[in-house]
Amino acid sequence: MQQVHINRLGVNSIEFDTTTVEMPLSPGEERSFELVMINYGAPTHVNLTLSDSLRENITMLEDNPYVRHEEYIPIIARIPYGGRLYTRGQLFVTVGYGSKKAGFDFNVGLPGPDDANFTVDVDKSLSTPNRSSSYGRKDRRDSWGAQLPEISLQMVSSVFEMVSSKSVYMVAAFVFLLSVVIMVMILLSVDFEPFFGFYPSVLYSILLTFIMALLLIRLPIFK
Repeated sequence: MQQVHINRLGVNSIEFDTTTVEMPLSPGEERSFELVMINYGAPTHVNLTLSDSLRENITMLEDNPYVRHEEYIPIIARIPYGGRLYTRGQLFVTVGYGSKKAGFDFNVGLPGPDDANFTVDVDKSLSTPNRSSSYGRKDRRDSWGAQLPEISLQMVSSVFEMVSSKSVYMVAAFVFLLSVVIMVMILLSVDFEPFFGFYPSVLYSILLTFIMALLLIRLPIFK
């Protein structure tokens, strides 16, 4: 129910309790309500009109009432089958024989997605451009380019350490073999026949076996 106040602020002044009236209706539904006209001055005629968009939805049973103090104007709102689901318009009130005119918004039906008052909350993050597709590959290339020198240095260092550790044992084995060859050559040039009898040979064999066993236990195993 909407109240219209006439002559309250001055001669021919017009005021409304609300600036917008919503009448939620479904297709084929009809509903009636009252427009209350309250006059604070001398009795006067009031003219009621509708915007063109509401002519199929609103019927006013009295469009030119004579308002002494308080009058109730019955109004019927409907949505015909096959009509618009939501209609916007205005109802105008004119007083002072056309000298003053004012109106309020009158909306009939149920608003849908295409209506202006239908709002959808949108996450602000959706307005940020997605750069993963355009810059992702470039970032990965830059990352690999930065890490490549470090990876190469680590590989060279690892290979150098492996070669160095094995080269020490190889040099030691080479020196040992060279020493054995030199010793054999020296021994072959000297007559040791008195020292190589049966018992001395057995003793030498035992000592050589012991030394070889000791070397096999002490020397690291090459992988």
